[in-house]
Amino acid sequence: MIRNITISVILFFITVQTFSQDDHYWTQQFGAISTIMGGAVIAGVRDNTAIYYNPGALGFIAHPSLSVDANVYKIDKIFIDDGLGNGVNLNSAQLSIYPQIISGLVNLVKNDRWKFSYALLTRHYANVLMNTRYTNTDFDQTQVDPNMKFIGALDYSNQLNEQWLGLGVGYRINDHFSVGGTLFISYRAQSYQLTNYVRLVYKDDTTDVFGSINNDRTLKYKTFSGLLKIGAAYQTGKWKFGFTVTTPSIQVYGSGDIQREMSLIALDTSGGGGGYVVMGRKSGISAKYKRPLSIGLGVEYATAKTRIALSCEYYTKIKIYHLFEPQSDPFVYPDGADTGSIHNELESFLHVQNAATPVFNFGLGFSQDLSSKLTLLLGFRTDFSAYSQPEEGDNFLHNSASWDLYHFSAGVSYHQKRNSVTIGFTYSASPAKSIAKNEDLVIPVDYSGNPVVYAQSFGLVIGYTYFFPK
Repeated sequence: MIRNITISVILFFITVQTFSQDDHYWTQQFGAISTIMGGAVIAGVRDNTAIYYNPGALGFIAHPSLSVDANVYKIDKIFIDDGLGNGVNLNSAQLSIYPQIISGLVNLVKNDRWKFSYALLTRHYANVLMNTRYTNTDFDQTQVDPNMKFIGALDYSNQLNEQWLGLGVGYRINDHFSVGGTLFISYRAQSYQLTNYVRLVYKDDTTDVFGSINNDRTLKYKTFSGLLKIGAAYQTGKWKFGFTVTTPSIQVYGSGDIQREMSLIALDTSGGGGGYVVMGRKSGISAKYKRPLSIGLGVEYATAKTRIALSCEYYTKIKIYHLFEPQSDPFVYPDGADTGSIHNELESFLHVQNAATPVFNFGLGFSQDLSSKLTLLLGFRTDFSAYSQPEEGDNFLHNSASWDLYHFSAGVSYHQKRNSVTIGFTYSASPAKSIAKNEDLVIPVDYSGNPVVYAQSFGLVIGYTYFFPK
């Protein structure tokens, strides 16, 4: 019996740590109007958010202004049916409050063809927390050995905050064509923790075994990097067109800490038993994070009261690379312990890989003036996953993971001479999707099915813009 427990745990431990590239690029949008219009503003953006969506359009903005836009409330829910086995679910429901973007437009030169802009925006944000406790009675009893009793726990945390500071410039070549660019400086901080353990007792007529299985992983890092977005905007009659290119990021600094521990203990009343402990920890090690090249296109048709807009963006593939790649040299006890297949993985015990597949997203936006001061806004956008499982990877629970998202939004904007206020609601959802079993979890049962995951998000967006006098 001890040998069977040991083999099953070794099979669980042969996978090594991975940490996902951000799986969705269009989850965050910026500016209340642009957000509610589904981000479909690459062609028609004519406010401060042009610094992000298309700096080429900065040259067409007539008035200097200051904008503050925020997701005042945002509730993110993730459900994983059968996440720990048939009948045992996982879920996360978090309320978040954070600023979308603070941006402004200033006139630094007397030539009104030139426009200069600045912005501080939350490019990525995630807060996923999952906690559950379980016993053998929580599972489908056809999966559980009737001679085995156990208790277990899972604590999972994945928190991400990425801030971009942007400085943009636009130049209007003529009444139809404008070009521009934005330099972004990015600060990214992410922390991750997974603790999963099981304490079990196996007892029959001939065997009496106590087992303890533990898996603990902690990772945190921060990086500073830069990237450039260039754009062009063209307008003629009722039509507007836009084009952007965003470069891959160039990292200037990255540092982090990582810790990993796993153990197996099996003891029986006859004095037999076995097990091992493997531990590794590195602090202040180099961390590297990459972002892809992207190309955006947009078109907008506008009459005196109506705007209909389409935008799309293509993100290139990111080949497998290491976020962390330290010399692992983990501590193994006892010396020479038979750790099975993981023995071949000890050199990469603390390695963390990232990768991303190509992604193509599109958004639709609609705007209708209801009066001289009130405008109705509607939007839709896709948000397809770029998740790619690295070679040294397994099926981790990610902050967004491998499922696709669809975003819907609606709101109104109220305009006055010197200011405008916009308020809207967003709803995001992923269709239910069967995903691979997470082999990274300690589950001492016959896990016969696949988990099903779906996610929902509800948001309230409020924006305020003040127009300075000319």
